[in-house]
Amino acid sequence: KTTMGTSLPLHPSLAAALTAHGSDVEVSSKLQHQTDTGRKTSIAALSIHPSLPRVAYLAEDTASDVSARNKSKPGSTSLQPTVKNSRLVIQKFNCNVENIDSLAPSQGNVIATLKMTDLPQQINRFRQHKSKTSKISNQPFTLATLGSLKNITFLDRDALFWQTRRKYGIQSNLEASNASDRVLDVNANKCYKEMMGQGLCLGLQFTSVLVILQIDDTQSDPFVILSCLEGQRALTNNGKDYVTQHVPSSAAVPITNSIIVYGCSDGAMRFHSLVPSMIYSSKSDTLSFSESSSSPPIDESEVKSAKNSRQATIKSVRGPNGRNDPVVKIVNVDPAYNENYNNEQDTVPAHIGGSAATVSNAKALVLSSRLLTIGASGVAFLWQVDISIDRASGTLRDLNVLPPLARLDGLGSLTVSPRKSPSPTSRSTRVGGFWGGITTKEPIVAPYSNVTPVVFYDPHRDQVIWTLPYAAPAAAIVHQRDFKLSSLAPNSPAAKKEVEDRAFVDKWAMYNGGFVKMWSMPLVDALVKATPGASSHRPPPIIPPYATMKLPLSLMCASKPLSMVPGLACAPLPASSLSCLCLSKDATELIVVSAPLTSVAAASDEQRVPQSPKAAAGKPPKTIFIESQTCHKIQLPRSSDASMTVPALLSASHLAPDSVAVATDNGVAMVKLVNGNCWDDAIDLSLMGKGDVTKEPSSSAVPAGPIHTVISGGPVGGVGNNRPGVLFVENHSVLASRLGSSRSSSENRQPTVEKVDLADAMVLYQLEKASYTTTRETRTSKLIVSPLPLTSPPRLIPSPSGRYLCLLWEGKHTYDILHAGSLLVRETGDIRGQGVSPSCDSGDNVLSFAWIGDDDQFAVLRQVEIDYGQDGEVVADTDTTDKKSRPRVELFKLAEVEVGAPELAGGAGVAAATTVSVGSLTVRGGDRVVPQVLFGGPALCIGCSITSANSLPDTDEGMAYFYSRKSGAIMENDERASNYMTVGTSIPYPDLLAWDDDGLLCAVAYGSRVAIYLSDPPKFTLLGSVNVVGGSRLGEAEQPIISLKFIHGVLYCSGPSSVHVVFLGNLAEEDTICELDTYTIASSRSVPLQGTDSPDDFTPTPVITSLSHPHILNYHSGGLLVSTDVGLRLLPLSHPLIRIGTLLAANLTEKARKWIFDTPKAYHDFLAHFLIRRGRADLAIRDLNGLSLETYIDLCIRYERTSELENLINTHGGQVVKEISSWGREEGGYSAISAIGLYMLGKDKIDCVTRLVGQLISCGTDEGLVDAIKLASLIRALDQSGGGALLQNVIDVVHQKHPDNQVPLVSIVK
Repeated sequence: KTTMGTSLPLHPSLAAALTAHGSDVEVSSKLQHQTDTGRKTSIAALSIHPSLPRVAYLAEDTASDVSARNKSKPGSTSLQPTVKNSRLVIQKFNCNVENIDSLAPSQGNVIATLKMTDLPQQINRFRQHKSKTSKISNQPFTLATLGSLKNITFLDRDALFWQTRRKYGIQSNLEASNASDRVLDVNANKCYKEMMGQGLCLGLQFTSVLVILQIDDTQSDPFVILSCLEGQRALTNNGKDYVTQHVPSSAAVPITNSIIVYGCSDGAMRFHSLVPSMIYSSKSDTLSFSESSSSPPIDESEVKSAKNSRQATIKSVRGPNGRNDPVVKIVNVDPAYNENYNNEQDTVPAHIGGSAATVSNAKALVLSSRLLTIGASGVAFLWQVDISIDRASGTLRDLNVLPPLARLDGLGSLTVSPRKSPSPTSRSTRVGGFWGGITTKEPIVAPYSNVTPVVFYDPHRDQVIWTLPYAAPAAAIVHQRDFKLSSLAPNSPAAKKEVEDRAFVDKWAMYNGGFVKMWSMPLVDALVKATPGASSHRPPPIIPPYATMKLPLSLMCASKPLSMVPGLACAPLPASSLSCLCLSKDATELIVVSAPLTSVAAASDEQRVPQSPKAAAGKPPKTIFIESQTCHKIQLPRSSDASMTVPALLSASHLAPDSVAVATDNGVAMVKLVNGNCWDDAIDLSLMGKGDVTKEPSSSAVPAGPIHTVISGGPVGGVGNNRPGVLFVENHSVLASRLGSSRSSSENRQPTVEKVDLADAMVLYQLEKASYTTTRETRTSKLIVSPLPLTSPPRLIPSPSGRYLCLLWEGKHTYDILHAGSLLVRETGDIRGQGVSPSCDSGDNVLSFAWIGDDDQFAVLRQVEIDYGQDGEVVADTDTTDKKSRPRVELFKLAEVEVGAPELAGGAGVAAATTVSVGSLTVRGGDRVVPQVLFGGPALCIGCSITSANSLPDTDEGMAYFYSRKSGAIMENDERASNYMTVGTSIPYPDLLAWDDDGLLCAVAYGSRVAIYLSDPPKFTLLGSVNVVGGSRLGEAEQPIISLKFIHGVLYCSGPSSVHVVFLGNLAEEDTICELDTYTIASSRSVPLQGTDSPDDFTPTPVITSLSHPHILNYHSGGLLVSTDVGLRLLPLSHPLIRIGTLLAANLTEKARKWIFDTPKAYHDFLAHFLIRRGRADLAIRDLNGLSLETYIDLCIRYERTSELENLINTHGGQVVKEISSWGREEGGYSAISAIGLYMLGKDKIDCVTRLVGQLISCGTDEGLVDAIKLASLIRALDQSGGGALLQNVIDVVHQKHPDNQVPLVSIVK
């Protein structure tokens, strides 16, 4: 419990909420008097929401009881702390860019509170409704018998999506049903009140009880119990005493919105359904995968006897360790993307005891999920769970659990199976604390019997991270038995080296603050596929960790389950790194430590990095041992300067790692760990009741570019026979990787997000020498030392010509320019230019970088010191000057070296190009205008801030100016900076600017809005603007645009967690408005109400996935390739509307027409308006045969398609007249038929109008006859003879129908 200190002024909203729930709380200074008498508040449990800005914690008010004296010391005045009041609080916090949820009240930041004293009564009331045959304890629960609160799990709609559906990206069915077109929710279509996800739901883990509740302040009861899971009573062997069995020993993990799984004390994991299902229960429903089990497989058809009509355990599965290894933690290990992109259909392995594969069909939807169960012994098993959902009812049909796929030993060589007697190793040392019961010769106590293992899963990088406490013995990180090694001959050189290696590892592991182990799940999957599958007689393969990081001694003890959070994918750290967030020993600092990971170990003779799991070929790679580095520190707030020893409580979401919840001695503080792509140290104290923020978040500039770049074709050439490739920088090395085709061609699949593996990466160039040193290599591990500090990856900015690549290190304010051709020599195998160094130029103190034009010129914004005199003017005499720092724009040109130069023939090594300075550019506006950022393109754009005397630069009032060479200088090829002048118009200070390949279209981003200009010198015309990255919910803040790129006439832009497409209108006609259409391709902002497109709307539904600062790269395999902080992602572009728009923008009309023909007719009207806004009305009229009559006639008249309208009247005149006879009459004036006739007469189509009059006569209605008389009169004005006869014919018909001459004729032309 973390003490909050001696002063805790509650926030007014928190006090109001607690008062409403019956808590005795005051906001005034009376609280301080209570504090002076010994009352304090502590935080006993803490949990942060996986995706929303919410935090839940248990606040306990403690008071010192004066009557409780210390009997052992008479006269002592020490006080006994007692808990007076405890409450569960759910609050929202300010993370600046996230949403304010609709559940939040209008005032304050408290969403809900729950008095813990009310919980036992509600639980006991829920237990009475259970069946009388249920063997639960008859004793009612009290707050004391429930035990301590160990874990809080969010189970609302958003949390359920990210825990159960994140790898699919949508909530609907993955495969369309042939039997029904109805939208099907993936979890259930029936709405049961017991379901999770309706409102604010929480899962609470007490010492031996699991409770799932729903909070609703609108009802009479502030909360409702949805489920209560506890042990079962059973008689002992003597038949007299009762014992409690099957006690829950882990927190509940959701599988769907109606099914949870939890671990039990008997070594089994149980799947519990909160609603009725189609699965049948039986007394013998526990499946066992114990390696010593000899029982035959269970035939599931024999145990289906009675249908469930209430909550029940639908399956129980016990691991190979048997009953003596309680399951203390279950982790969902599904990645945040679809890893099965090569499958043509959604297939999963076969049933237990069966041979047929389980696939989705018209009746059932089959979903697959992976679970990791951790036992008290430190053994973890990887499972696959297949869920079958009935499409007709939406209920559960079947749930299958395959035998364990793999085993992970978290404690290394100290991991002992509970079935076997302990055999301590001779290298074990006797230590206390967590390791005391493991390394001694006394009977073993399960290491995690009382401590929850610190095991997390990173869904971005598909990694399992396991943290060991401080003072871990060397045997805990040695996994020698996980490798299938051959025995060594005694006294052989290999045996002697192994003894020396063991001593070296023992020495390296001494004096540690703990260890962090990492398992790469793609590598685990590859090793599992290479080994025979597990069964009841064959144990699963044991997989060693991929890397082990040593923590420093300056960190707090890691034995507490919430003391550190490993494996966060923070943006300032490279993706190929292992990180850990923890507290210092005195709990005053939040520290981020990390270590780089590599597979090459800086071996100079190695060319390829074996990152592909296929390269393992069934043999696990050696475990990497590496020490951590301190990357970032944040000073935490304290109530006093006195040193206090407090337990650690941290909570962070691996899906949204930017914000961290910390329980300090002042309460819960929200730390903004990352802002954009930079470290931050803002601390929000609003959850403590403070009204201020210790430090505001620092402003983060928009990144200059992605951390990956695509190379294919063009001057640079492809990677390996013109196959597209990717360049990236990893741990001071430039690498290249091939890109293969990965997207499935199945048209029935719903779009999903795919991870693009950088397989078989090759090291092209080392930016720093000795970036890694392998100090020791054993048969199972290799110790790596990295003398260089871990830095953020650079931003890659390729030149427009494709010949050069700029590496901009924004954190260090430096840049490097590499020659792309020389860089790829090693990959292509070209022997020419082997002596050419790719490095062309480098510089420091650089604030911004930009390429100018296509001639390999570039500009840098450098921070320089300028000498100012006393009057503020720049002077040359440095003795009487005052040095001030000021940005300066410098221009350079690259001159490439010929490959066949004589210097190379002699074997000399030279740079691929030399840098020539062409001077400094004078910025328009004088000293008051300070350049802040550069944007490249056909013209150099400089964003400037406006300053005044004794004031800081202000970018809000700044401007941006375009600079280009004078026309005379261009003709004379004079590239000096003095020849640059401002061109065109100035624009407000932009956040981002991008040009298309032709230099005609310019996109400018201002916050979440993008404006598109057409450059036609001297005109710079605004085509339109649109708000792209907006909030998807009420009250949600807008996110800025961080990436802009034109690809074949289509603008793609991205925010910090979303990707969008903007289609431009018709640019051919200058007098028409350019209409912009924007659609969201992928987003991680919120969960949509429906997972599929609405039947009445053809707008694409975005794929919901977790994106970390995506940057647009290019098209690839039918999708959009984006670069994120954690790797490459391939986003789907399979929606017909997006396909048609991209093909038309690329002038691929015939391919676009194929998609138009395949579009369902119900969406033709929607598609027609989309085509019209693209300036392709011809396609809408010609190819869309499902248009409504109103839309078709409107298009023909608006775009003067007279022949199509004439053909419609000639062939379907009678049907047309009946359909449109009533159009326009209620508005007065001319009817629609009259308007059509007038238009056709204006086009000299008298014969067509004559046939139309004939159809009106045949119709015989009074309104039709009036229109016929009007049109016939107009025809007579053009054709006296024919028109007169036609008019007389109409009048005769009128007289025949109305012989009494009572005809409703008004204003007939005589």
